[in-house]
This record gives sequence, C-alpha cells and structure tokens, in this order.
Amino acid sequence: MERIQICPTILFIFYTLLEFTASASELTFYIPEEQNEGTYIGSLKTNSLESSPLQYKLLPPSIYFHLDKQTGDLYTTAFKLDREHLCPQDTLNQCFVEIDAFVSSQEHSEIAKIKIFILDINDHAPFFTDRIITISVQEDTAVGTIFPIDHSASDPDAGQNSILLYHLNSIDNVFTLGNNSQLLSLTLQQPLDHESKSEYYMDLIASDKGQPPLSGSALIIVQITDVNDNCPVFLTSNMFIILQRNSSVNSTVTQLEAVDEDTGENSIIQYVYSNRVPAESKKLFHLESMTGILRLAAPIPEDSPNNHKLTVLAIGPGCAPAVATVKLAIQELKRKEPRMEFRVIGAQGEEGVSVKEDVPINTIIAILEIKDTDYSILRPVYINGTIPFALKVSENSPDTYLLLTSGILDFELEQKYTIQVLGNATFDNLIVYQASLNVKLEDVNDNAPQFPQSVLEVSVEENNSPGAVILELSAFDRDSGSNGIIDYSFGAELPMEFFIDASHGILTASVSFDREQKTSYTVIVLASDHGSPAQNGSCTVIITILDQNDNMPIFLTNEFTFSVPENLSRHGTVGIINVTDADSGLNGEISLSMLNTTMPFSVDKNIILLEGYLDYESEYKYELWIEAHDKGNPPLSSTVKVNIMVLDMNDNAPLILLPDSNFSYVLVPPDTLKGSSVTKVHAVDYDAGMNGAIQYSGFGELGPLGDLFTIDNITGNITLKESIITHHCGLYQFMVKASDQGYPEALSTIVRINILLNHSISNRSYLESLIMAKTEVPIENQVILLSPCTQYHKMAHFSWSLNVLIFLGVVILCILFCVMGTLLLFCRRKGNLKRRKKAEVQIPLKLNADYWDSIK
Repeated sequence: MERIQICPTILFIFYTLLEFTASASELTFYIPEEQNEGTYIGSLKTNSLESSPLQYKLLPPSIYFHLDKQTGDLYTTAFKLDREHLCPQDTLNQCFVEIDAFVSSQEHSEIAKIKIFILDINDHAPFFTDRIITISVQEDTAVGTIFPIDHSASDPDAGQNSILLYHLNSIDNVFTLGNNSQLLSLTLQQPLDHESKSEYYMDLIASDKGQPPLSGSALIIVQITDVNDNCPVFLTSNMFIILQRNSSVNSTVTQLEAVDEDTGENSIIQYVYSNRVPAESKKLFHLESMTGILRLAAPIPEDSPNNHKLTVLAIGPGCAPAVATVKLAIQELKRKEPRMEFRVIGAQGEEGVSVKEDVPINTIIAILEIKDTDYSILRPVYINGTIPFALKVSENSPDTYLLLTSGILDFELEQKYTIQVLGNATFDNLIVYQASLNVKLEDVNDNAPQFPQSVLEVSVEENNSPGAVILELSAFDRDSGSNGIIDYSFGAELPMEFFIDASHGILTASVSFDREQKTSYTVIVLASDHGSPAQNGSCTVIITILDQNDNMPIFLTNEFTFSVPENLSRHGTVGIINVTDADSGLNGEISLSMLNTTMPFSVDKNIILLEGYLDYESEYKYELWIEAHDKGNPPLSSTVKVNIMVLDMNDNAPLILLPDSNFSYVLVPPDTLKGSSVTKVHAVDYDAGMNGAIQYSGFGELGPLGDLFTIDNITGNITLKESIITHHCGLYQFMVKASDQGYPEALSTIVRINILLNHSISNRSYLESLIMAKTEVPIENQVILLSPCTQYHKMAHFSWSLNVLIFLGVVILCILFCVMGTLLLFCRRKGNLKRRKKAEVQIPLKLNADYWDSIK
C-alpha cells in the first residue's frame, strides 16, 4: 500500500491552510490493475464547493497516479498497478490505495481523501511449487486404492481468478484423479504389473476460472515397485547329452538356464540336485549353484554306468522350485577317425564360394557337418581368427553348424577370406581337428566416385584462346570392374563457356573470357560410374578470370567544360575529371597529367587546381589536354579536352575617355538654343555583361546659375536645358558619374565637365589657371571624385600695366600647371593603356576639328 511521506510540499500546504477554511472529504474510485498509462480513473471536480477555478494537487506526488491540476481528472501513469504487488496476500480481497489531494481556490481549500480500489484481473497462471511429483506403488496394490497428493497449485490472483480446477492428462487411464475440497489423490483403476510396465507418466493440470482461464501443470511419475510374484522357469527342461568316456576333467558338460521375471533379489535363482540323484552321479558331475554349469568332476571310471539321469531344481525366494532333467549317455571311445565337412549353398568356383559384398548379416554361406561317432571332437567347434563369419548350431542336430555372416562385408577392404574351423580333441588337447573354406567376395556398386576435394578453385587469364586447358579433374571409385569406370560431365546446368572430356576429366574453355563482362564462373562437374544403378559424385569448380590490361581509361564525357570565377583563389578547385578503367588491380589504377603544362593549372589525382591567378579581361578561356594512363604493363592511356571558362567579376571601374581630363573645357556661345548638345561624356568598362554596361548621371553643377545642363544616361550627351540669357554667362562645372551595372557592387567614375558660357575667351591662360588651381583628385573606393572649382562669374577688365604683371604671373603658373598636368595625364594614360585589350573599343563621339580649334 502506498503511504504518505513527509516532504517540504506538506509544510508549504500546512502554512497555506492557515489562511483558508479547511475541510475534508473522501472519494472512492475503482480501477482494474495493469491499465495502460493515461487511463481515466475519476474526477475530483464533482466534490468541489466553489464555482471559481480550482487547483488540484496530490499530497505527496504518486508514481502510480497523475492528477490534472486544472480539471481534477485522475489518471494512471507509466507505472502500472500490480494488485498482487501492492497488497499483501491476506488483503487481496480488499486491495486499495489511499492518497490525499489538496483542492484550493481563492476563497476555499480542502484536503480530499481518495480511496482507489484495485480490481483483480486474471494475469497470473496457477503454478506448482514442485514441477515433478514422484509416487511409489507396489505392483500388487488392489484396484481402487487411493494415493494422496500433497502438492496443490497456487494462484496469486483473487476471486474467480484464484479458484482452481484440476484434471489429469493420462494416456493409459490406469489412474484417475480424485479432487475433494482439501486434498488431491490418485485412484488405481487397473491391476499393475512391474514386469510389463515399471513407470507411468501423467500431467496434473490446474486451471483457474478467469476469463480467459490460465493453467499450469506438473508431471506425476508413478513408479511401480516389484513384488515376488514370478517363479523360476527353465528354458529347457529336458536335455540329452552324449559324453565321451575319455572327456577331460573339469570340462563343461552343459549349462542349465532358468529365468525369473522379477527384479532385484526376487530374481535370484539357485541351482541344486534333487534328492533323487544318486550320490555316485553327484560325485562324478559337479553342479554350480549360481550359474547352473554342469562340469565333469572326475574321470569317468570304466565300470561307471553308461547312462546317468540328473534332476536339477531351480529355487527362487518364496517359490516352488522348477525341475529340469539332464540325461547323460557315456559313449565309448571308437577308433573311427572324425571329420568336419563343408556343404556349400552358394555358387562355388575354383577359388571358393562366391558371396556378394552387400549380403545382410546372418546370411547362410555354407553348412558344416561333423561326422564324429566316437565324440572325439569337443563341442562346440569354433572359427580361428577374427573374421566377419560365425558358426551356429543347427536346431535339428548338434553335429550340424550353419556358417553365417556376422559382420558387414566390404570388397574394397578384403576380397577373399579363408575360413578355418577348429575343434579340439576330447581326450587330448594337443590334437586339433579342422576344416577350411575359401570365400570370394563379389563387388557391387556400393561406392560413389569421389573427388579429392569437393571444391576446387582455379584461375585463368582473360582473352584466352578457345580450347585452352583450364584444369584436369580426377575422381576415384573404390569399386572394381565396370563399377569403377568413371565418366565426367557437367551438372544440371550446362555452361556454354566450358567443355569437359568425358573420359579424362580435362576441363577446357570454349570461349575467350572477358573479365570485365564476368569475373568468375562456378561449374559443377559430375563423376559417374558404370554400375547398375550408376552412382555419382560431384565437385564444384570455381574459375576466376584474371585481368589483363585490355581496357584504356575512359572519361565520363568526350569533352569537359568548367566555369570558374576570375577571383578564384590560388590552389582552388576548378573541377573534377571523372575517369574510369574497367580493368582491376594495377591495370585499373589511373593517374592524370596535363599535356600543355604552360597553363596556370595543375592536376592532383582527378582534381584540376588553379596554380596562378585569373583575369577575365586578359584571358577568358583556357583549353587544356588531360592524359589518363593506367599502371598496366604496358600501360594504356587516353586524352580528353578540358575547356575552362573564366567568369567575369566586376573588378574594373568605368574609364573616362572623353573628356580626356578634368582640366579640359568647352566654350558654349550664349546664343546656343535650348536642347542643343554642348558636349559629350564617353566611358568604357573592360568587364563583360552587366559589369561593363555603363549609365551616366549628373552628380552636381556649380556656376552662376545652377541646373542649367542635363545628360543622357545612355549616350552621355550633355544638352542645354533652357535658353541662355546675359546673366547666365560664366564658368560652369558639371559633375558627371559613369556607373556600371555590376553585382553585387557597382563601380563608378566621376568626371568634371568645365563649360564656359561666353562669346569668346579673352584671357585663356587665366581661365586654365583657375581650373587647375582649384582641382583636387582624391581616390576612394576606386571612384574618382573631383572637387568643384570656384564659380567663375565674369571676366575682369584690367589696365595695361596691371595686365602685364598678371600676364607674367599667369604664364609662370600655366607653365607649372602644364608640366604637372602633362605628367599626370601621361601617368594616367599609361595605366589605361595597360588595361586596354580589346581593339574594338572606340570612341563614338567625333567632334569637329574646327570646333576644337575654336575653343583652344
């Protein structure tokens, strides 16, 4: 039973209860044991007194139950309820678990007592403490005798699930089961006989009344103990024996044998003479009491009677003795020579009697007759040596023996036997009588051909010549004659690729093998003899095809094309060359090399690497030749063309070709009409695609009156936005930005266009000095930014004396600025010439030479 343990949660709830009115209630639920996790048991919400939301909590938490703190529903957990485990054996009929739940709201709280009754299910089968029950019963027990069985089954379940029913499962129905309310028992239904059956086996089965019912069993062994209910019986009660007068002392005359079907001490038999046997006979013939052997105890006197009658008793415990009579006839020694002769039953040839090797044991081969009227030969006669033949006395005459096979004959081990039968002389142990018979075995087809190995593995190189010898197979057969002649053939499946010589077992190839098509073959070869019926053996030959270097490396495609960005880092991967070789081993190992080694690339295994740096503007396509060669002897090779396309990156800013510098200027007469083109900006970009597409835009304008000019974003033409009036005249600086459409970052160049609105230039050197003196060319992010010049409003009027001084100063400044400008222009144009590659880049704007002369 689950018990509440003190924990910090209880202390917390104890202080909480001080602030609320406490009450207690009890709920009862029922649930079967062994339910799955999440099984609904019941709800605590029905016991709530408040309509406001309630909180539920188990005190303390339980491993077997889960309480929903919002709804108050009670469920099972992953720990299943085991009624037999939770409740002691004496409380199984009322098995319950008590738990407490704390129910609280803002206005009310209480502790609910919950009693959960665990209902039993039939989850335990009956079982016996002793699985084997042994009972001993005497064989003379009367029918109807009852034997109690103090071995009842147990079932830990309760109710109907624990009520047990017993029944007996027996084949012969010698015993029946008695089942009263207190003790089980067996009742004997048939007489018992230890000699017929000494043990009985039965299954005692106990079943409960559950749904479905479960059962258990125990094995009952009833051992039948022997009682002395059988008496000795002689196997032969009358015996007649002829004994030669010259028989050796202590020789065995005969042996009497009686049997008692009882066991143990009840079967002990003692042999004794009857009181009617004369004393002279008892002295002459000794009877062994335990074995029943009758021996000659002394030499037979000449005056001894020729006939003796011996009555022998076989005495068993508690039984009347069995009686046997032995009549002995003393035969006088005759001088006729005894002999033993064979009479052959089977076919006989010059080498003896013929016998097939597969004859069964106890087959009669010949008959041995002993012609011995004086009983000179001591019986029984015997075979000299250990051979698979035996002698058996005929039932009709003691002087006739049957020569039988006593073991398995095997022609392959022994083809001929000489059977020598010996018989010792009765009066002289040095004299031995004998008879011989030659037995020749005939072979039968009892051995199947055998290969030295059941599995053979051989290898042959591919591209062989048809008819090439692969292997010579040899099987052996222990039989002889036609039974040992072997033919060779294939198994059920006839391989078209091979041929085998039927007589010699030579396996040859019928085709030229290609290892790349098939690497190995498995052939089953049969060896069959000429016996009737024929026998055969088999051998599995595994032919492995060895590789030759007959396949050159093959590229996945006839031509590879890879595209790489021009900013690929050095030693970066350009592409992977897929090449295969159908050969194996060294013949299939491939290495790659470049034929045109001047290219900035290298090959590592099958990967093309960049060894230098790429520039789309310098070279946008490379053509490589890759050679693949194997390691065969001699090696084979193949080549492939590899095209490497360099992808352009936006690494060039637009280059301004017109105007040629920030210091040039253009003179626009005041009578120029609105919308007229006054000059043009032209730039080129050596990148390709959108990286080289240029758009123009105004970037600012300084002058007497701003926003007087506009530029076409495609052509770069600068036009006049409105008509010129008098106060418009002066020097204008119009900033133009040329931008490409590169991704992810566009590059641009800014150029300053100097425009002079006037009829003429009265002081050219002064104008140029002003333009050059205020020019600064900072460089930032590859974009040329030119700061604007000071606005030129109006040309000043000077006196001649002042003009001379100013003119000299301006000349000196012009010379200096010209030198500096010339150096800067030279340096810039030198850099531009290095970047120019394409001859098709041309300046689209063609200006009138007279116009340029007029503004200089």
